[in-house]
Amino acid sequence: MNLFKLIKAYWRGFVGGPDLHHSITRRFLLEDKQLSINIPDSNIVALPNADDKYYPHTSLTWFNEHAKVYDQHKYVHVYTKNWMYMPPIALFPSSEYGMLSCQLRIKQLNHINVLDKVALSHYVTQAYIDYHYGPDGTNTELRRRKVERSSQRASPWTPEELEEQVAISIDLQGRQPLAPAIIKSFNQTDWIFYSEVRNNSHSHNDFYCLPLSENSFLEVEFAHRVDLSHKYKKWAKHALESQERIIASVYLDELPQEQSIEHSVN
Repeated sequence: MNLFKLIKAYWRGFVGGPDLHHSITRRFLLEDKQLSINIPDSNIVALPNADDKYYPHTSLTWFNEHAKVYDQHKYVHVYTKNWMYMPPIALFPSSEYGMLSCQLRIKQLNHINVLDKVALSHYVTQAYIDYHYGPDGTNTELRRRKVERSSQRASPWTPEELEEQVAISIDLQGRQPLAPAIIKSFNQTDWIFYSEVRNNSHSHNDFYCLPLSENSFLEVEFAHRVDLSHKYKKWAKHALESQERIIASVYLDELPQEQSIEHSVN
């Protein structure tokens, strides 16, 4: 690192993160549309993602064949990019401040009209809490542990005491209701935005959703992984500015009919 870059790094408080001065445009074919997005350079060496791939996002068969499931999220992965934030001079191993990740994915829903942004806004936040209070959810598991602990006590908690213990456990370790989703506009495109946050962690995930059809939508997730909580303020603003610059670079352009047909056949 030359002297100028070292001085700049000390002034900013970190090195790394998305390089907003150098980026590459990635393009993906979504049936009759072409998705383009500018992805800043990264300080992480990784295997290249697939590019210029065809994604028939309205096809239920295609979606079920390729979809992954994580918590309440069922999606088809499109693209991922990661950026590490580090101290200007790393004096110790594992001294990274944290990492920002950007992932593009396609989701499908068949019980609401995805083009209805009010309905979609309600769904994305309600699905989170429904999952975590459901059979496989974090909050359900925390309640089970408290019930088990109460049964092992010489004097089990009363129902009121049990509920109080469960509430404390969820507040400290569980998943809390999310703030309502809102509309954020970039380049005259309205995105549904919501954030998965927890009371006990600076790490969080921000989501931007853009309807593609009545049953499918594009979701762009920005995961803020905070490794050193006392250093998060140093790079939080840059990470937020970076993700909004990336979202503002997203464009969906209509493809000529013959071109979309050609890609669907191939």
